[in-house]
Amino acid sequence: MMFDNFQAYDVQETRRVSREEGRLEGRIEGERTGRIEGEQLHLIKLVIKKIEKQCSGAQISEILEEPLDIIQQIYDIALCQAPDYNADKILKELNSKTVS
Repeated sequence: MMFDNFQAYDVQETRRVSREEGRLEGRIEGERTGRIEGEQLHLIKLVIKKIEKQCSGAQISEILEEPLDIIQQIYDIALCQAPDYNADKILKELNSKTVS
């Protein structure tokens, strides 16, 4: 009577499916993170180009149509590196300030 409604349960298959779902989630999250980082790097490179053309933070913000607070953070970090700008280092410092 106790086992009348029993359904077979494949533990190995359940584990395999769960692992695959986890891998898929990880890959999607990794792609999303990579895309965001790529967009940030592109913005940083654009800001560097404008700095090299002697534009101010406010001018860059207006030209790129990005919020001044974001551009100003990039601008301030980049000015500390002048004239040897490194977009990767700027991104790393920007992200470390954001996390802190």
